[in-house]
Amino acid sequence: MELYPPFFMAHDIGTTGDKATLWDSVGSLVASHVAKYATSHPKEGWAEQEPRDWWLAFVTATRELMKTANISPSEVEAVSFSGQMMGCLPLDRDGEPLHPAIIWMDTRSIKQAEVIARRIGETDYYRASGLRLSPTWSLPKIMWMRDTKPEILERAYRFLQAKDFIVAKLTGKFVTDYSDASLSGALNVKEAEWAFEMLEELEVPADKLPEIKPSTFIAGELGTDMAEYLGLAPGTKVVIGGGDGPCATVGAGAVEEGVTYNYIGASSWISVCTSKPLFDRKMRTFNMWHLDPKLFTPAGTMQMAGGSYEWLRTVMCESEDSISRVLGSSAYEVMNLEAQNIPPGSGKLLYLPYLMGERAPWWNPHARGVLLGLSRTHNRGHIIRAVVEGVFFNLKLVLDAFGEMGYKPEEMRIIGGGAKDRLWREIACNIYGVPLLPSSRPEEATSLGAAIAAMVADGTLKDFGEANRLVRFTERIEPNADLVSKYEKMQKLFVKAYTNLEPIFRDLADLGL
Repeated sequence: MELYPPFFMAHDIGTTGDKATLWDSVGSLVASHVAKYATSHPKEGWAEQEPRDWWLAFVTATRELMKTANISPSEVEAVSFSGQMMGCLPLDRDGEPLHPAIIWMDTRSIKQAEVIARRIGETDYYRASGLRLSPTWSLPKIMWMRDTKPEILERAYRFLQAKDFIVAKLTGKFVTDYSDASLSGALNVKEAEWAFEMLEELEVPADKLPEIKPSTFIAGELGTDMAEYLGLAPGTKVVIGGGDGPCATVGAGAVEEGVTYNYIGASSWISVCTSKPLFDRKMRTFNMWHLDPKLFTPAGTMQMAGGSYEWLRTVMCESEDSISRVLGSSAYEVMNLEAQNIPPGSGKLLYLPYLMGERAPWWNPHARGVLLGLSRTHNRGHIIRAVVEGVFFNLKLVLDAFGEMGYKPEEMRIIGGGAKDRLWREIACNIYGVPLLPSSRPEEATSLGAAIAAMVADGTLKDFGEANRLVRFTERIEPNADLVSKYEKMQKLFVKAYTNLEPIFRDLADLGL
């Protein structure tokens, strides 16, 4: 494969690890490396990571990329980033962490979200921030830190997101970009600045939030010592990039009004590219800034998509790890093969994928996972398939919400790790009822978006509109009309199941056991 320098390095500081990639100037993947790290769950609903693990993963992945690519460090024009959003990481003036990072899936700040509801009002908050009120945003997490660990708030110089922590380590700049800021819950989505009046009302010090820059902002260049440590050249540009959602938007080629895509990873979302924020009267969806400052990428995100599958493997399919090693495949591939033998509908078994509460469409931190309809005739294959179907039943509700707002896609682009498997693609296509376009590099789409931000920053690309010539798809999958009809019937029962169980979820939360 012929390569075209200069090269652009992208690091996606994700939930399970740093998914690092190296791209040439025409969008060809040169090298990739994943450096993993762990998530701890000290209590129910809590999820934390060590920022030092992010840094170690970044260093390891950078060195491995350069070793694998076998190119001159001087040919790497820039390093750019995407990262998990909605975190809460307090740093001191020296950029040292004062507490483990509270990550996106953490819901410990339910009481603080309730305070926002009382003082601001859910509807006014939605109109101001573009977000449905939730304990998953950064703002209530910062309030939790203030209420439970005031000494840390006092010492904190800035609260940053995952990618911004790495940028601070590299450049000494404490900054974020508009896309990452848009899911903090503290941004005025229409004015593109921190919501200062709201922060004052909530007694959150705005001066502890970072300066906001465009995703193409060059935060600095690598100094000699840091460059040598990483195996890169002095002067390599450090581009701030964006949050993983907006980076995925660009990596999916959603850079024009109305283009819709679905990302399937640990969490999953459906998003559409728009020229203005979308405000849903039922507040099911929320608004993110696009990497392109002229665009938005409204979305509906669920908490546990691939995360449900990971949980299932851990609690029910551990033996697949040993089987997969013998077969030379992954445990998930073995699970998929088992599910393929089960007819669509999973023997009338329904799965509600709410292991960590839920964001879109219900916005209920008390919701919990359910397997409904189990009988003696069901086996493990039925459960595996039901989990996959349950994930897409939930996402279909997000798709329907966009339809009600006038965005009914003629086709859907699909990216993320869950897009690799044909079973997942076919189930998604038939539940959504629209043709799917799978990305040729589904797991690297987010990193490609970050790399494109660097290409725009240095002038290799004129603007984000040119991203489409770097994005490629493998096929077009058409829905089966009979299966679409069958899944529509199950979808109605899925909604009915949640609606009837909703008060029980609240009772369980209040049980006090």
